[in-house]
Amino acid sequence: MIFLPYTTMNTIKPRPSEMLRTLLITALLALSAHAAALDFGRIRTDEVAVYAQNLASGEVIAAHRADAAVNPASTMKLVTTFAALRALGDDYRWLTEWKSDAAVRNGVLEGDIYWVGSGNPVLDQNDLLDMQSQLRTQGIRNISGQLVLDRSVWQSTGSADDFDDDAGETFATAPDPQMLAYKVVWAKPERNALGNPEISLNPPLPGIPLQNRSTITAGTTACRSLKPYLQARYQNGTLWFDGQIPASCLGQEIFINMLDPTAFAGKSFINHWRAAGGGIADGWRTGRAPRHATTVAANQSKPLAAVLADMNKHSNNIIARSLFLTLGSTAGNPSTARRAEAEVRRQLVQAGIDDEALVLENGSGLSRRERLTARMLGQILANAWHSPFQTAFTDSLPVAGHDGTLKNRFKHIGRPLHLKTGTLKNVRALAGYWLPQTATQPPLALVVIINSDRSPDYLPDLDKLLTDLLQAAGVYGATAHLSARPSETH
Repeated sequence: MIFLPYTTMNTIKPRPSEMLRTLLITALLALSAHAAALDFGRIRTDEVAVYAQNLASGEVIAAHRADAAVNPASTMKLVTTFAALRALGDDYRWLTEWKSDAAVRNGVLEGDIYWVGSGNPVLDQNDLLDMQSQLRTQGIRNISGQLVLDRSVWQSTGSADDFDDDAGETFATAPDPQMLAYKVVWAKPERNALGNPEISLNPPLPGIPLQNRSTITAGTTACRSLKPYLQARYQNGTLWFDGQIPASCLGQEIFINMLDPTAFAGKSFINHWRAAGGGIADGWRTGRAPRHATTVAANQSKPLAAVLADMNKHSNNIIARSLFLTLGSTAGNPSTARRAEAEVRRQLVQAGIDDEALVLENGSGLSRRERLTARMLGQILANAWHSPFQTAFTDSLPVAGHDGTLKNRFKHIGRPLHLKTGTLKNVRALAGYWLPQTATQPPLALVVIINSDRSPDYLPDLDKLLTDLLQAAGVYGATAHLSARPSETH
């Protein structure tokens, strides 16, 4: 930074063009000085975007390639989080209903039962069992008709293109109006009366043959995870189990992603109902609930603030994509990705955030084509910090060295850091907050995004760069007692 002498500043009256030239030169020198101060380690300067802001003063601490459109990976979830809290509120809850237009006589629901899907991404097997308990409370023991899945809440479920190789992975599971328990079967091995492993399933799947070739091994070593010891695969309509299970792992569970969403929902409903002694016609189909059908069972999800914590702390794509589509739902119109995108943009514009560089596909970051700028993400963080939903937004983020995707990172810094992580092929990202630890420290918004085919190797450099930003801001390390002078690089 060049500072003009006091006498020069107060005795010389430059022409406007000279003044503008001086200001530009001064700004450029400031940018270059700060560029040299940022240590990018092995990261090439054209592979990273940085933005950091003092949220108390509004001053920009650092901005390197802050206006470059980059792939944010899962830090895109912060865009969806922000739009959802503005549009829906932190107490929003998904309502799942079962309806019927049939009469109940002598314990029999004399017709079909309609599962009206809401797209609730956190509906689980216990919720389903509770709803079935509501049916029994009304005296319903048997259903003479079929289960009908009403999927009209969404016209489509959006896309996550170019992830074909990951189709069987749970992180790539698409959202669904009848999403239940993330569409996974839980398997639990236990010892039977003969001393052999017997595997129970949730939901029960009596119609699927099970071949168990696993054995139990002796040993008292603590079992941190069953997964290394028990392998499961669903092949040609049969569920196979193999492995050698330490006795200490008995009673633990692994999950299997093996059915499509409608089959999973249908089998879960029918098999749980029958396991409790109820009767229902075989099979299920899709269709619309009659207009005059009444609600026979209902479930409200936990509030949005709690769901956002599940989503952001563990980077859950199913929740994020479901929430994105929920934003596109309007009265009488099923949601589409296009309507969802329009609502996200509307919320950003209303908040005064420039969405020109934003490219949306599904709002989760599970995308090869989603884009934003580090400055835009920083502005979202700043806007959320000064909003009525600050607590819900901040509390949804992983805490350094404590939980979620940051449990084993930044342990030397700990709880002051609340950061959303982003990981994708060729992308590593961090975005979130430094929370003030003393009355003199300011809160900070922090964004660092790497787009490079070498990004997996850059993780130590990424973490050091973020730590350097904290030191530059004077909130961490040797300079923690100082106040930083904001400057900017591009």
